[in-house]
Amino acid sequence: MNTAQKPSFGLWDLLSHPTVQSVLGVLILLTVCAIAVYVLSKLRDSNTQDVPMDELLRKNFEEMRSGGDINEAEFRNIASLLAEQPRRSSQPTPKTSSKTDSSKSE
Repeated sequence: MNTAQKPSFGLWDLLSHPTVQSVLGVLILLTVCAIAVYVLSKLRDSNTQDVPMDELLRKNFEEMRSGGDINEAEFRNIASLLAEQPRRSSQPTPKTSSKTDSSKSE
Protein backbone atom coordinates (compact mmCIF):
# COMPACT_ATOMS: atom_id res chain seq x y z
CA MET A 1 0.00 0.00 0.00
CA ASN A 2 1.28 3.24 -1.05
CA THR A 3 -0.19 5.92 1.10
CA ALA A 4 0.86 9.46 0.48
CA GLN A 5 2.58 10.82 3.51
CA LYS A 6 1.52 14.29 4.53
CA PRO A 7 4.20 16.60 5.81
CA SER A 8 4.02 16.72 9.59
CA PHE A 9 3.62 20.11 11.19
CA GLY A 10 4.44 19.40 14.80
CA LEU A 11 5.19 21.80 17.57
CA TRP A 12 8.94 21.62 16.96
CA ASP A 13 8.48 22.43 13.30
CA LEU A 14 6.39 25.45 14.25
CA LEU A 15 8.96 26.61 16.81
CA SER A 16 11.77 26.36 14.28
CA HIS A 17 10.19 29.09 12.13
CA PRO A 18 12.12 32.39 12.53
CA THR A 19 9.00 34.55 12.89
CA VAL A 20 7.63 32.43 15.71
CA GLN A 21 11.02 32.42 17.41
CA SER A 22 11.19 36.22 17.21
CA VAL A 23 7.70 36.67 18.65
CA LEU A 24 8.37 34.21 21.47
CA GLY A 25 11.69 35.88 22.25
CA VAL A 26 10.05 39.29 22.56
CA LEU A 27 7.25 37.87 24.74
CA ILE A 28 9.74 36.16 27.04
CA LEU A 29 11.79 39.36 27.30
CA LEU A 30 8.71 41.44 28.15
CA THR A 31 7.63 38.89 30.77
CA VAL A 32 11.04 38.89 32.44
CA CYS A 33 11.07 42.71 32.45
CA ALA A 34 7.58 42.85 33.98
CA ILE A 35 8.58 40.39 36.72
CA ALA A 36 11.77 42.37 37.42
CA VAL A 37 9.84 45.63 37.73
CA TYR A 38 7.34 43.99 40.09
CA VAL A 39 10.06 42.47 42.29
CA LEU A 40 12.09 45.68 42.42
CA SER A 41 9.03 47.73 43.33
CA LYS A 42 8.27 45.35 46.20
CA LEU A 43 11.87 45.52 47.41
CA ARG A 44 11.85 49.29 47.22
CA ASP A 45 8.59 49.49 49.19
CA SER A 46 10.00 47.24 51.90
CA ASN A 47 13.06 49.47 52.29
CA THR A 48 11.10 52.67 52.78
CA GLN A 49 10.08 52.79 56.39
CA ASP A 50 8.27 55.54 58.20
CA VAL A 51 11.30 56.73 60.13
CA PRO A 52 11.01 60.37 61.15
CA MET A 53 13.62 62.54 59.50
CA ASP A 54 14.83 64.05 62.78
CA GLU A 55 15.47 60.58 64.19
CA LEU A 56 17.41 59.60 61.09
CA LEU A 57 19.45 62.80 61.26
CA ARG A 58 20.15 62.23 64.95
CA LYS A 59 21.49 58.74 64.21
CA ASN A 60 23.70 60.11 61.44
CA PHE A 61 25.11 62.80 63.74
CA GLU A 62 25.72 60.18 66.45
CA GLU A 63 27.78 58.22 63.93
CA MET A 64 29.70 61.37 63.06
CA ARG A 65 30.36 61.98 66.77
CA SER A 66 31.56 58.42 67.33
CA GLY A 67 33.78 58.74 64.25
CA GLY A 68 35.34 61.93 65.60
CA ASP A 69 33.99 64.23 62.90
CA ILE A 70 32.15 66.40 65.43
CA ASN A 71 32.75 66.87 69.15
CA GLU A 72 30.31 66.37 72.02
CA ALA A 73 29.35 70.06 72.28
CA GLU A 74 28.52 70.26 68.59
CA PHE A 75 26.46 67.08 68.85
CA ARG A 76 24.48 68.43 71.82
CA ASN A 77 23.82 71.65 69.92
CA ILE A 78 22.59 69.77 66.86
CA ALA A 79 20.47 67.42 68.98
CA SER A 80 18.81 70.35 70.74
CA LEU A 81 18.05 71.99 67.39
CA LEU A 82 16.50 68.78 66.11
CA ALA A 83 14.40 68.46 69.26
CA GLU A 84 13.12 72.04 68.90
CA GLN A 85 11.80 71.53 65.36
CA PRO A 86 8.07 70.82 65.37
CA ARG A 87 7.01 67.63 63.68
CA ARG A 88 5.62 68.23 60.25
CA SER A 89 2.05 67.11 59.85
CA SER A 90 0.47 65.90 56.67
CA GLN A 91 -2.11 68.69 56.79
CA PRO A 92 -1.07 72.25 56.00
CA THR A 93 -1.21 74.74 58.80
CA PRO A 94 -4.13 77.15 58.61
CA LYS A 95 -3.33 80.68 57.53
CA THR A 96 -3.60 83.34 60.19
CA SER A 97 -5.74 86.34 59.49
CA SER A 98 -3.78 89.42 58.64
CA LYS A 99 -4.41 93.01 59.65
CA THR A 100 -6.06 93.76 56.29
CA ASP A 101 -8.66 91.02 56.92
CA SER A 102 -9.63 92.54 60.26
CA SER A 103 -9.96 96.00 58.74
CA LYS A 104 -12.36 94.65 56.10
CA SER A 105 -14.68 93.24 58.74
CA GLU A 106 -15.03 96.62 60.45
